[in-house]
Amino acid sequence: MHELHVTLCKRSLEYLKASEEAFINGLYNASGLMSQISAELAIKATIAFLGYSFPETHEIRKLLSVLSTLILKDEISEFIKAKRGELILLEDARQRGQYFSYGLGKDDAEICLNTAREVINLVRKVWGDKWCSE
Repeated sequence: MHELHVTLCKRSLEYLKASEEAFINGLYNASGLMSQISAELAIKATIAFLGYSFPETHEIRKLLSVLSTLILKDEISEFIKAKRGELILLEDARQRGQYFSYGLGKDDAEICLNTAREVINLVRKVWGDKWCSE
């Protein structure tokens, strides 16, 4: 049986792949939503990998802030500052992609996808050579 951090990490990558495929097929609401889920799970997996419980929230910036109290403080803080707008869009993609009438267009979905990739690349540094493994 996989540890929780491994399960969440692998799911994060599954959602990222699904987001990429949805984007290619013009399913921008689905792509944005899955990008958000991918980033969220990657951060939660990393917090669990470090041996801590993660907050039950979908807010990417809050999760990154929690992670920054554990490791990579300066790098994560700078990332949050530099990518504030993109992270807000990524957080909002979950609701916009599901519930709001205006949803996500191609440009927004692309920003969400790229931001999710950047989040994953950032947290992957914490794992070293143990990325998504026990």
